[in-house]
Amino acid sequence: MMNKSLNIERLVFSISAIAIISLVGGCGFAKSSNSLGNVSVACSQQEDFCQTMTKAFEKETGIKTTYVRLGAGEVLARLKTSKGEFDVWAGGQAENHLLANDKGWVEKYVSKAAANLPKEYNDKSGIWSGFYTDSIAFCSNKKELKNRSVSAPTSWRDLLDPKLKGRVAMPHPATAGVGYMAMFTMSSINNGDFSKSIDFFKKLNPNIMQYSKSAATGTEQAGRGEVATSIALDSDCQKAISAGYSDLVITYPKEGTGYEVGAVSVLKGARNSDNAKKFMDWILSDKAQNKYFSIPSYAAPTNPESKVGKDVPKQDVVKKVEWNMRKAADNREKFVTAFENDVASADKAK
Repeated sequence: MMNKSLNIERLVFSISAIAIISLVGGCGFAKSSNSLGNVSVACSQQEDFCQTMTKAFEKETGIKTTYVRLGAGEVLARLKTSKGEFDVWAGGQAENHLLANDKGWVEKYVSKAAANLPKEYNDKSGIWSGFYTDSIAFCSNKKELKNRSVSAPTSWRDLLDPKLKGRVAMPHPATAGVGYMAMFTMSSINNGDFSKSIDFFKKLNPNIMQYSKSAATGTEQAGRGEVATSIALDSDCQKAISAGYSDLVITYPKEGTGYEVGAVSVLKGARNSDNAKKFMDWILSDKAQNKYFSIPSYAAPTNPESKVGKDVPKQDVVKKVEWNMRKAADNREKFVTAFENDVASADKAK
């Protein structure tokens, strides 16, 4: 009887021990999985770029990664009203990241990977680092141009041709960074004369079919033949050409054009600050930038160790205007307000 009782006690003890070990082991596993945490990205690039890069980061690090695709102007608006919504901002012109820092929305961080980049792709104080670059171009549909008896534009003035009335696309400066880049480019061409930039876009307005919220929209419209030409990024136009829009052609203005350094910044008030820094380290690496091939993206990588695809527009042959990022940041509000008051309000953007 005693032996039977002892056996029962041993059985109960063994079951209890197994249960405790399983519970501890289970808790340990859960803790290990959750300890990697999350990161939330405000992504100002094309949708497939955002999706591919965030998935790749999550796969390589185990950090749960989510993103919202927003234009640079939209990110600035969200940061104003929703602090802590995002941990890191990836994409959009570097001058917009300067603006975010001016408002106290950036946590300065000098990434260890930044040392591998040319100096023009880094803010030395740690506000931003660049992970791609491209330039403003004219993305035109050859058939539509022929129908209107005009050549592909090679000057900003060519866009004012009456034959192009209602057949030009442009992103709105209030919602898309490329729209503002075009404004600042025109000011730079005119030795910083703000009024001449506004006058140019007033004259261009009758030729605009639609102001878009996103820079890529005009490229798609040109590809479908809905417009004859669009003010666009050369990388977006090349992407459309490679996707099958064979009637498209890229040209650049002979006076010079603006360019962007697509930047990444860690955001102040981030709920996952350490993971935001890991994301920044990763996206500046050659390993990450080599993934541009698989998206595909036609923006040029900033890491000199990264591979550059044969169809990526060659940035070193493009005539560029003098581009002062600090001035571009400081003048954005004035330029955009004038554009909305004198040319077209943001609610017209679609």
